[in-house]
Amino acid sequence: MKGFLDIHLNQFRDVLAILVCAVAAAVGGINIDTAGAEPELKVIPQDGPAHPGHAYRIVCEVSWAGNASDYTILPAEADPVDWGTVALTEVKAFVRDDAAGARNIVSQTIEITPQFVKPRQTVASTSIPPNKTGSFKTPAIRIAYFTPEATPPAESAAPPAAAPGTVPPVSSASPSLGADPFDLMVCPDRTPIWISGGLGASLLLTALGWWSVRRLRRPQPTLPKTPADLSDVQQAMHSARQHRLDGDFYRFYLDLSRAAEALHATGEAPELAATFKTRAQEAGYKGARPTDDQMDGDLRDLERAVTRHKETLQT
Repeated sequence: MKGFLDIHLNQFRDVLAILVCAVAAAVGGINIDTAGAEPELKVIPQDGPAHPGHAYRIVCEVSWAGNASDYTILPAEADPVDWGTVALTEVKAFVRDDAAGARNIVSQTIEITPQFVKPRQTVASTSIPPNKTGSFKTPAIRIAYFTPEATPPAESAAPPAAAPGTVPPVSSASPSLGADPFDLMVCPDRTPIWISGGLGASLLLTALGWWSVRRLRRPQPTLPKTPADLSDVQQAMHSARQHRLDGDFYRFYLDLSRAAEALHATGEAPELAATFKTRAQEAGYKGARPTDDQMDGDLRDLERAVTRHKETLQT
């Protein structure tokens, strides 16, 4: 019986040892993979189309987790295009924190400038006129990198130099990340049209402002005489509504002031006449534009004063 128990105990220990080894191997494998994570390339093109004579930017970000000294990133290489110029203009290195943790970033900006060709200039038959609108292929992009332990490309056998205007040779001394070409729309630059349109609108507004000032400086007609009875009050209010529809706010308040002065003579609305006269002066001499709510409120105040006057006559 004791021998039977010893056999089962040994088997249990063997199984436990196998599980411990498997877990240790898995944990060790995870650590090795994380430490040896290779760089990744992210291409961020500029929003919108490209325009002749203006640089179109493509940002290439190479990122990796771990120490910043784990990799050395070489300058980006881009194939030439026959419809513009390609140049590497900016290189930045920084650390970015996100949900996955800190990552080392090497950002390189490539600018593609479509060349504008004047109508009298000639273009080789083998190339596409750069001022032609349409879809063009961006150049292929390669970014090589190596680890500090590896032999840098500068210490390895020097590759043959590339002739001007040809594709740079691909170095096999270090691995590289690549970005495939994509379609890019090239559209004419309409900024001069918008600028000229804005200047024309500014000149028109200036002329209108000068004409308005000249008109406001002319002598304005004097306020008419006070109407004699209630029928003149109703006629003045009707005329005021018509001037409001015509957009003549100066005469709108002139008619309201006439009606208010007639009611003031009967003892009603003593303050309305002064208010409407002030607003008429503001509209006529200062060019003030009253709001719809303000004009509706003034009409209602005058109508209530007329109603009170009628009730007084009835009693």
